[in-house]
Amino acid sequence: MPKQITSLDELKREAQGEQDGEFFILLNCHLRSSKRIVWDEEDRCFYIFNYLDDTEQELTEAQLMDREYTNIGYAMTRGVLFKDD
Repeated sequence: MPKQITSLDELKREAQGEQDGEFFILLNCHLRSSKRIVWDEEDRCFYIFNYLDDTEQELTEAQLMDREYTNIGYAMTRGVLFKDD
């Protein structure tokens, strides 16, 4: 069962040190935007691989919450970001 992620701290815990941190944003009509997200505590950044378009991002906490960079933070605040188990 997927786990809902609702805060930045929770995302950090769930993505810390995991090379296969599989997450998704639930879109309209039950479609998914799948991502691999890894939190690097030492570098204080998120490494993100977007499966939809095969792009990679390295984002700070502030950038993760900014829709100019990604929809992940927005999805978290709306309750539609999940970790796939």
